[in-house]
Amino acid sequence: MKLSRVTRSFLTTIRSDNGGQSTVEYLIVGIALMVVFIALGVLLGRIESGLFVKHAIDSASHAFGKNTMGSLGDVLLY
Repeated sequence: MKLSRVTRSFLTTIRSDNGGQSTVEYLIVGIALMVVFIALGVLLGRIESGLFVKHAIDSASHAFGKNTMGSLGDVLLY
């Protein structure tokens, strides 16, 4: 199939018109990196405040205190 000169010129222009693609790709990568750094900052703040340690102690609260022998029996029965 033979294309006209105008059609070939139009297709050549479309194929070579990708100047903004790299800008969009840099924008997407930049936003992704910013999200990762923000998430790490939030996580660091939670670690420094002792939130994870508090949750661990609350989850293991049955192993501390006056019922220590009962929890020892639970561990041995498993």
